[in-house]
Amino acid sequence: MVRVGLLIHGPEVIDEGEAGEAIERLRAAGLEFEAALGGITGKTAVIDANLQQEIDISKDLRPSEVIVDFIKRGIAFIILMNHGKTEDSGLLLGEGILRNYRDSDENFSFVQLEFCNRVIIPWILKDDDLYSEIRAIFKEFKERAAREPISRYVRDAGFEYREIGGVHAGEKIVVNGVVIGTTTRDGSVTLVAKDGKIVDAIGGNLIEHNLVKLPPLSLEKVMIKTGRVIRRTSPKYIGNVRKKEGRRRVACLFYTVEHLFPKMEEVDMDVAVTIGDDTTSIAGDILKRFGVCIIGITDGDADGLIEGIGDGALHRYAKFLPAGSMVIRLKPERDDIVGERIREEIFDGRDEIELEGEVEQQIEKLKQRILAIAGDDIIGVLSS
Repeated sequence: MVRVGLLIHGPEVIDEGEAGEAIERLRAAGLEFEAALGGITGKTAVIDANLQQEIDISKDLRPSEVIVDFIKRGIAFIILMNHGKTEDSGLLLGEGILRNYRDSDENFSFVQLEFCNRVIIPWILKDDDLYSEIRAIFKEFKERAAREPISRYVRDAGFEYREIGGVHAGEKIVVNGVVIGTTTRDGSVTLVAKDGKIVDAIGGNLIEHNLVKLPPLSLEKVMIKTGRVIRRTSPKYIGNVRKKEGRRRVACLFYTVEHLFPKMEEVDMDVAVTIGDDTTSIAGDILKRFGVCIIGITDGDADGLIEGIGDGALHRYAKFLPAGSMVIRLKPERDDIVGERIREEIFDGRDEIELEGEVEQQIEKLKQRILAIAGDDIIGVLSS
């Protein structure tokens, strides 16, 4: 029997119960399948929906990389499940995933179930019989013709240009987990880079002080998203996960949450030191499910990627704090400066340190050392 690979993208299709419903339909029809998450923003949704046994979240793979993984393991019929902002943004996602896959040997089938308007798009078909079976299982989905993926990346005269479609005015532009600007019009925004640095956003405004958080990059390869918040839907309840024991117990330093889940797979993290308002709120929202406390360094410039953070006032962080956590509010534009001192003076220029002896005592000592470094820059402290 042909195995089907389910590529789940984003939290919305999970929060709305659509991924779980689709899995049950396929199981009732007797199909063999494997499900895996593409990207990281849906991981907490999988935990909240208690679908860890159904959807593999152990790997930190982009959607196109999930396709590669499926094909390597002999899974040649892949279904993308997504719930986009609009039908068009959903189609742009499917197009972009195929474009990023970049393999001339397309000896597999790739079909998208777009739950926004309940449409099905046959991007690549090599197994018409199985597709007919899928159509029968999801018979209320209307078929949309696939369009040929086109390149939205251009390099010219030393500049790189990359267009992002399906955007709405006022959305955040997020590059590799860092908010680097906002969109100013509906339709599309084009980022421009030179010598590895983003220098312009056609159809958007850049946030200059956030751009410095990005290392040298290629616009062709970076992960770019737009949206008002990273999770447009709400979970029915907040899940929780037991930490894996028996590994190195460490404190970790994060400037973005991009590597948060992979790090938790590697070590027994007891505390995360987070630099920046959005990093602190997003990390707190994730880590409260794992019982990992945070020490957040903020200066009040939150971009509001998490629903409920609003203007970034210190008291708003209370709902995102795991037990035993602390958020330090600094004077404007001081979080990165203090963060670098913490990195050098406490973490010895690295991103993690081992916690030896009584862990709770070590965490309290860490808090006191960070408070001492922040010193006169502190204007408020919130503890849970």
